[in-house]
Amino acid sequence: MSHPDGVPPPALCRWLLRMAGRLAPPALRPEWRKRWNSRLSNLCILVDRGEVAGRDRAELMLICRDALRNAFWLRFNRAGLRHWTLGPQFVMALVAAGALLLALLSHGFRTTRSIVDAAIEWNIEPIEFIGSRHLPYDPRGDLVVGHVVPIVLALAIGAALVAIGRLSLGRYGWRYWFYLAVKIISVIVLVPLLWVEGSRWLWLLLTPEVLRVWVAGFGATLVFLGGFGLAAIWVFDDQRRRCPVCLHRLARPVTLGSWASMFEPVTTEFLCDEGHGALSLAETEMGEGDRWVSLDASWRVGK
Repeated sequence: MSHPDGVPPPALCRWLLRMAGRLAPPALRPEWRKRWNSRLSNLCILVDRGEVAGRDRAELMLICRDALRNAFWLRFNRAGLRHWTLGPQFVMALVAAGALLLALLSHGFRTTRSIVDAAIEWNIEPIEFIGSRHLPYDPRGDLVVGHVVPIVLALAIGAALVAIGRLSLGRYGWRYWFYLAVKIISVIVLVPLLWVEGSRWLWLLLTPEVLRVWVAGFGATLVFLGGFGLAAIWVFDDQRRRCPVCLHRLARPVTLGSWASMFEPVTTEFLCDEGHGALSLAETEMGEGDRWVSLDASWRVGK
């Protein structure tokens, strides 16, 4: 980068522009770097002349932010980004990122590992009777039971909500069912892990014993049960609104019928953006259930 007036940009700004330049498409990268380096140099000249006094740092950060945003949208256009967020890869990326972040924050699921170790030791080392009448108190039992019982209860609540919520699914291909299985396993694993590690963090954060019991104990458990039920409903509701062919979220919803009519119950029709078909979802118990209609190749994108 040339500096005709001898005013080099700050090292941080040059580093941010260099990183943003790597994000730009290779074919446009030389021109992009020349344009934005020139803008940065011109701004530094104005800063040196005192024409942006008092807000020079804000202006420098603003031009770096604009450069990063411009490079991002050159590489990932808005239509492509929206298409990706509606696909199954976006959900899988969120699951992987959430699991990785939780593992880092919890130091490798430290609390969960301690509960598993306690359950193994509690089963392998049975408590001996004293005088053939009484059992000595073992805190490992409270630790294991206190976490296992809410998890079993959450599974039961989730199953009941799914059954009550009329979340019917059609008979589709193996990719459709594999994606559903991955989401179910992710919820069953990640939501309890978040509860176990989060409640332990709250327990250590709160010092009064009363707050520990009511917030980190009782309150966190209630939030876990409600959150697990909502996550279970989301899994099946999200699955109903996906194309069974490409697994993208269906678009262009159109509501038909009337809530007060028995002969024309309310249904919502969706269309696959890729042209694979249309889905009709029954919104009431009087409906005929979900109905998928496949479209011929003339509807496909690019055909």
